[in-house]
Amino acid sequence: MQTASGKVTAYKDPNLPAAPVVSAGTDWAAALETISADEADILLAAVTTMYPHETLSPLVYRRVIVHFDRVATGNAAAAAALLEFCESLRKAGPLPFPELAESYRVQALKTIEATKMFFFVQRMAIRYLYDDVEVWAAFGYEGASVHLGGYVKRGFDDLDWLPPLPNEI
Repeated sequence: MQTASGKVTAYKDPNLPAAPVVSAGTDWAAALETISADEADILLAAVTTMYPHETLSPLVYRRVIVHFDRVATGNAAAAAALLEFCESLRKAGPLPFPELAESYRVQALKTIEATKMFFFVQRMAIRYLYDDVEVWAAFGYEGASVHLGGYVKRGFDDLDWLPPLPNEI
């Protein structure tokens, strides 16, 4: 629903798990269980390089890394793939990957884009980044509506080119 300020409020089905809470401070990666702070910085730089959205808060991207950590904590193969991905990017240039200019980060990512580890990180990034309510609101998507009574009863029944709905609905 759009508020008076023009901002969209997005809703996630309340039966689904809530988004992880992430610190806004520089110590945000300390809460990770499997991924080290250095690896978290590399993954964060990689995800923001692959999916740059200037209007999104850094917390959105940090939540993606927290999801990565949760997956890695429960799956040794996933943890190994994330570590291999980070190791590949550590070797990418004369500076640490997060400190490289965006064009160099893109170039480094292109050198590994045909690998399984890249595909794994890319797919997980898509899954967790675009399943975030804050992202939905930023893009104008209001999210789930069933628990709010559906779209028709919330002002979205303004299509004048369709015949009227029967009263039984």
